Formats: sequence, C-alpha cells, structure tokens
Amino acid sequence: MSIDFSPYLNLRIYDKDPGEMYLTAIELMRLNVPQLSVRPGTIEDAMIQSFAFLSTVAVNHINALPNRLVEGIANLMGVKRLEPSYASVEVTITALDYSGGDLESGTIFQHSFNVGGEQQIEYYELQSSITIEPVTPVLDANPPTPLPSITTSISAIKFGQLKSITSGTVLTILNSQSVADSAIAGNGFVQGTIGEDDAQFLSRYATQLQSLSNVVNTAKQIEAYVLSTYTFVTRAKAYDLTNSEIDRTRTAASAPGYISLFVYGDGKPLNVFERQTIYSDLLLKTTAGLQIVVQDMDILTMTVNLTVKISQGSDYSSTLASVKSSLSEYYSPSGFPLVDEAIRKTNIFERVISVPDVVYVDQGLTFACTSTTSDGDGNLTFNKKGSLPQIDLDASTIVMTYL
Repeated sequence: MSIDFSPYLNLRIYDKDPGEMYLTAIELMRLNVPQLSVRPGTIEDAMIQSFAFLSTVAVNHINALPNRLVEGIANLMGVKRLEPSYASVEVTITALDYSGGDLESGTIFQHSFNVGGEQQIEYYELQSSITIEPVTPVLDANPPTPLPSITTSISAIKFGQLKSITSGTVLTILNSQSVADSAIAGNGFVQGTIGEDDAQFLSRYATQLQSLSNVVNTAKQIEAYVLSTYTFVTRAKAYDLTNSEIDRTRTAASAPGYISLFVYGDGKPLNVFERQTIYSDLLLKTTAGLQIVVQDMDILTMTVNLTVKISQGSDYSSTLASVKSSLSEYYSPSGFPLVDEAIRKTNIFERVISVPDVVYVDQGLTFACTSTTSDGDGNLTFNKKGSLPQIDLDASTIVMTYL
C-alpha cells in the first residue's frame, strides 16, 4: 500500500462509499425531476447503483494518485522503502547414519540461547526439500568414513532482527529426526530487518531532501547523507574539526580541515569494504581539501547493579524480563541516543520505573561502563567521541523484591 502523504500535501480526500454515492445521485436527480420515485428492483435503480459503484472505484484510484506520485518521486531519487526481511544462516546437517535421507521443506530448526540468565528460543525453517546422499562406508577405515552431510541455508520463521548465530552453534532439528537431529551453523549468518513504517520512511525521505547538494561540508550534512544513502548504516555521528586517527578523545585539540564520521550497522559493526565505500563516496561529495575519516563506533560494555521494589501480586518473572528488556533496548548501540555523550543515573531510573508493576528503584543503584569518566554528579561521560554503550545483563545484578 502506498504511503499516506496527506499531512504533507494538504489533500482533501473524497472518501464517500457506494451507498452515499447512490443517495447523492438520487438527490441530484430529484432536483431536476421532483416527482422522481426510484423503486428497488427497477432498471433505473440498478443503473444508479452501478454508476455509484463505478464512481467510487474511480474516486479511490484518484485518491491514490498523489501518494503514489510522491512515493514514485522518492524512488526515483533513490529512497526506497525498506521492506522487512528474514534472518538466515548457513548450516551443515549431518545424517545419523550412512543411508542419508530427505529433509522436507518446512523442517524446523531451534536456536536456544541465554539472555540475562534466561533461556530464549528462536526458530528457523528449511525453505525447500533437500537430500543427504548416502555414503558407502569403507570397512576397517581409520579414521572411520565420515557420515554423509549437506550444507544449506535456513531462514527465520519471523522477520526482524534476531540473535546472531555464530559459527559452530548447534541448532536442534524438531522434526525429521529420523534423518538428522541437529545442525552446525557456519559463517553465513545474515541479519533480518524489521522494515519501515510510514513515519520512518517519511523521516528518511526528509533527511535525504535535507542532504541534497553538490557537496557536503559539515558534520550534520555528512550524517544526513550517509544515513539516507546507505541502508546498511543505522547509526552515524560526525564531528567537525576532529581527526580521530590521531586523537579520538572528547578533549582532543581541534583539527582544522578534518571531519570524523563514526558509523554502526544493522546490529553489528560495518566491515572494511562498507566503510571504504562510504569513504570513497564522501571524497567525491566534499570540498577539495576537506579530509574525511570513517571509523566504527566504539561499543562500550556497561553493567548495572540495582534493587527494584515491585507491587504485590505482580508476576516476578515477567516483570524481571520487562526490566531487562527496557534496559537492553535503551542501552544498546541501536537504541542509545547519539545526542547524549554520557550514561546518566536518572535515565536508568526512568527506564526501570517505566516498567508496569515497578513501584520504585532503590537509591543504592550503581553502574559502570568501560572507557568512561565520572562527572562528579553520578553520571559517566564517554572518554572518546563516537561511543555507544552495550549493557551486559549477564554481568549485571538486578534484585527484585515485593513491596
């Protein structure tokens, strides 16, 4: 469905339904023929109904034209809506015996992992049927003849970002266990995407329009250009008068003629080829003499130790999970606001107290983060530019007691 641009284009949509069109048509006819009486089931009644329906179809198509036109212009400018995608991973499946066997399309693979001491499960499936070819074992072979195996790709059953699967991770096969009961992940994990809603697409399109120029010369212009041009970049922070290759600290002396850009990808750092692509592009877009440095965000490990009072009758496990989720969403490379250069104690209180059934947070809250310095007010300021925190819930302590 096309995006609704009506708040931006000041459209006046004519959204009458066929019934309203039918009644309006009869009223207009009676202006010319006052004695007109349209009886149900007559030829004239059938004709008016048909005209009303066809007119409504035409009006709906006309109403869609402005939205489709503007979205088409956005596409011509290279701003396409990001559709949701499914995570996938390459796995090697080894048969239980030398006879091999068939794995049908839809075979389910279970990925189990721990987050904050709690087990989480995500599911993948086989997109098409595969056959593990049989192998004839060599008698008395040393080492024994390897069991037959096959390498294939499996996809998540729901779209969006999932827990990354590292090479060597064992996934359990929930069906077809007569052929194989597990699979070993390889290096080919591809993260899924949530996709964009209307507001996110419009925001990115507006950012693209703001960055349109023959050259980009300021930190804000570079941020806008990179975020709107490269879909594999989700966070970008640029600093004027900064040469991060020499000194990345926040107290570094000004470096005239330099802009440093720090970037982060979709749930992971960019690889060297992606950074080089951005760097080469910016060299063509910036004024001669302006030096650009492109580096990864510095991801800092953060821990918290806090005691939470929850209301009587609340579910302990779900409340604890909600507290952890609230903290992990905000204190992550994808969620932490780039405008802030510090981890603030008040923000931790706000994230926890916003969880339903949490009554208050004990004042004995403590937290720590690598590569930071206390500002004397209970906050931790980042030592380096382009830093983002990543909370480690496994190393954190969250104690909950009933009020």
